[in-house]
Amino acid sequence: MRRAVSHARAAWEVARWEFLRYFKPKQQLIGLVITMVFMVVGGLVGKLTSEPSTVELAVVGAERIELPSELGRFRFERHDEASLERLRAEVAERNREAVLVVGSDGAGTLFVRQLPSWRADLERELTAVAVSRRLETSGLAIEQLLAIQAPFTLEVHESAPRAGLGERAAAMAALFLTLFGLMAGMGYIFTSVTGEKQNRLSEQVISAIPPQAWTDGKILGLAGVSLAGILNLILAGAIVLTVARIGWGVEIPFATAVQRVDLLLVAILGIVLGFLFWFAFLAAVAAVVDDPQHSSRNQLLFLPMLTLVAAYLAVRDPTATWIRVLSIAPPTSGAVFPVRVLATEVPWWEVVITLGLLVGAIRFVRRVAGRIFRLGMLMYGKEPTWGEIWRWLRESA
Repeated sequence: MRRAVSHARAAWEVARWEFLRYFKPKQQLIGLVITMVFMVVGGLVGKLTSEPSTVELAVVGAERIELPSELGRFRFERHDEASLERLRAEVAERNREAVLVVGSDGAGTLFVRQLPSWRADLERELTAVAVSRRLETSGLAIEQLLAIQAPFTLEVHESAPRAGLGERAAAMAALFLTLFGLMAGMGYIFTSVTGEKQNRLSEQVISAIPPQAWTDGKILGLAGVSLAGILNLILAGAIVLTVARIGWGVEIPFATAVQRVDLLLVAILGIVLGFLFWFAFLAAVAAVVDDPQHSSRNQLLFLPMLTLVAAYLAVRDPTATWIRVLSIAPPTSGAVFPVRVLATEVPWWEVVITLGLLVGAIRFVRRVAGRIFRLGMLMYGKEPTWGEIWRWLRESA
């Protein structure tokens, strides 16, 4: 019992020291302001780009389909056929953007210098006008056409409804915020671990604190710093959205209806456990890296991001057998399981097995990280070979 208390106290002291070492209120405030500025600028750019620019078109033969002077983003200037050659010359000389010629058969020809990006928009608008014109000449009412094209109505009654859009949106947001936390945590872990290794502080620390307690403390403390960054990002987003709604009347629709709180909590639990698993993995990787700028082990840092690819595929086909395997087996279960549990029905025993395996994987990786930490931190000037790392893993099993 004394040993357990001593280990927990040592790990807590390391976690507290690591957290206070990197968590600076002033820097968090500056980061909050910068994030808000980026969000506002991004929103303004998105709003400007979402509003298509007006396109001026010269039209010959507009009366053949009774083309109005204005249609969507397009403004039409009518000309007679005698002006066609002059208009085409103006397009060639960059004095006019485009000329549209409507033929006697109702088809159109567009004269431009280069293929425009708005071609599809123009075709869609002209199609609507042409269809309306054809309906008038055919004698078929629009109501009749709509009735013919009406889709088959299918009403669904669920006996055991699963999670809705609100739960799925919350889970996907949590997944992406977790990725953000892991990316930020990479910098903290490598700065902490490799910096102490290069400064030759490891012997003194290891002699005073058990390596496993030191590893556990670093994982918890730096994970706390990353969590603070995630909360900072959430707070910045909430402030910007609130100001945009109150000050500018901007309404942003969100899927906020949460009906299955139990499923959402299970999904978030899986995300948190996956986050801790990868944090322990990053600590082990940092322990075997001598120089983070030139190490070939840096490719291992991309492994956590690959799990999001599997999570995206799980959204498209959550019942596939291989998706089910990925949702149960660590290390992919931390990302795939939350998506699957919200998208389809998962047996309760499978939930228990998945979470149990993930907890066991965290304990195993934590133990491996502690052993690699102790042995890897004492190696200077060279990185351990894969054979040495494999031997350490076998010894830690």
